Amino acid sequence: MSSLTNYGQAIASTTIALQQLLASPSVGLQATIRAPGEARTGLTGASVNLFLYSDSLISYREASAQHGPSRVIAELHYLVSAFPADDGDTDAASHRAFGAARAAVERHPVLTVPVGSADSLQVWLTPSPLTTEVLTALWQASGAPLRLSFGVMASFTLDAAERVAVVGTVHDVVQLAGAGAIAVFSGTDAAAKSAAAASVAQELGKALVTVPLASIVSRDMDETERNLTALFEQAEHRGAVLLIDEAEDLFGVRPEVLDLADPYSEVEIGQVLDRLGQAPSVVIIAIRDSAGDELADRTRVEVRFPAEGQGDPGDAG
Repeated sequence: MSSLTNYGQAIASTTIALQQLLASPSVGLQATIRAPGEARTGLTGASVNLFLYSDSLISYREASAQHGPSRVIAELHYLVSAFPADDGDTDAASHRAFGAARAAVERHPVLTVPVGSADSLQVWLTPSPLTTEVLTALWQASGAPLRLSFGVMASFTLDAAERVAVVGTVHDVVQLAGAGAIAVFSGTDAAAKSAAAASVAQELGKALVTVPLASIVSRDMDETERNLTALFEQAEHRGAVLLIDEAEDLFGVRPEVLDLADPYSEVEIGQVLDRLGQAPSVVIIAIRDSAGDELADRTRVEVRFPAEGQGDPGDAG
């Protein structure tokens, strides 16, 4: 399966495959891949034009994946427009081209699309209705006259495993640098994790603020918001690297059924991570074992700290 890193090539290959389908001998159309306003440049006779006007990516996790999205469904949305042989379209050539293109998509709902020399995609083609408002907006944006058109959605699946956090070193955390970037320090050696966080802050020329999870996160999300806002806005903390210590009870792997006595049983982890993503610098979350799914999805780099005496975790310099 092609990976998300090849998304650009997958788009280009899908567009070319759709053009080749419409230009194949069984369909017999002139097919171009141009902006709508340029579709007729240098052409005579009826033709159809493909214009990619939007895309979307939908991530999901397979049951076998430990954490993070393992697959992405890509949806490409094309405007397929038919053009007559002459401005008057006296022989309804654009109607014939429109029908031939529409029928070709219906007859070939799945295309095998080569991506590079050693990979391929199964691409599903689905005619998609276009409202008058959408058509009008597309043609107004192009500055060209409205033409007989229909929409096609091309969808395929990509491997997204490369989106899972990189297991790296303290140096990799320093390279993140950006505000709200999340790193995980995992392992039982608390002293080593604290020392490594101090090293990150020193390398970035920033202060290090260490706070235990319980001091900022509560059952009440409004209170959590106030705690984090206050933390970010304190003058001596502005721009500081944030180390959230003792965080496994919320961000570690949690049981399927939560104990009602669990102080974090009603906490929306995603909301807390969203708010941490607004921190003024790198956020380091320290846990003992593995990160839970929601934290793993947001983590840019994980540094693992084995128990004392079992080796240096991150070549911490």
